[in-house]
Amino acid sequence: MSRQYLPLLFNADVKLLIRACETKAANMGVNFNIAVVDAGGHLLGFSHMDGATLGSIEVSQRKAVTAALFKAESGAFGDVVRARPLTGIENFNGGLALFKGGVPIELEGHVVGGLGIAGGTAVQDLEVAEWALAEFYKTID
Repeated sequence: MSRQYLPLLFNADVKLLIRACETKAANMGVNFNIAVVDAGGHLLGFSHMDGATLGSIEVSQRKAVTAALFKAESGAFGDVVRARPLTGIENFNGGLALFKGGVPIELEGHVVGGLGIAGGTAVQDLEVAEWALAEFYKTID
């Protein structure tokens, strides 16, 4: 029996993702909280940009966890929850976020983590997350 090994996010990957988010944020003139988690929702890296709302620190982490655990953008997952009788699911897994700004990180066809952004509008949060993820993928061999 041959074994397959799943790819992982390395510290360098996490730093690259955070730097990309900070670059996009600076260009937008908005300060964000940025969280990167592994596939199990464990925090790997975090940045609180100067002036970012303190109340959105945990929100960024919850968005990242939601994206990683449910393998979907957090806002899209929220749409599913609201369209079906899933009321209360946001209370599981330590708390989930059901609005835009969390994206799954995929490598070699596997979700290996999540990136969560909070501090702007939901649309701005998602814009930063998607841009940073696209920049990250450009660096993959």
